[in-house]
Amino acid sequence: MYCTAVAFLGKCLLQDISSVMSNLASHKEGAVNMNSKEQKRLATTRELMGNAKERTDLSSELEQDLENLGLQRRMKQLELESKFPKTRTMN
Repeated sequence: MYCTAVAFLGKCLLQDISSVMSNLASHKEGAVNMNSKEQKRLATTRELMGNAKERTDLSSELEQDLENLGLQRRMKQLELESKFPKTRTMN
């Protein structure tokens, strides 16, 4: 379930970044003759791009944290198993 959520989030972030990059490219071509409405749109696009990058970074950090927690849990499980080995009962 986590992998599905991360994959969905990653796909959304890539779409956001792609959209932002497309907007930036179109603005660069006409950057010389921008009116105030276009300047506001460019500022918003830059802000969205920054937000998308921040969400991508946070998503990567979260994924790494969850992986580390899984490894820590597994190490603790192995430690406990070595302290308390399973004993077989004979019937």
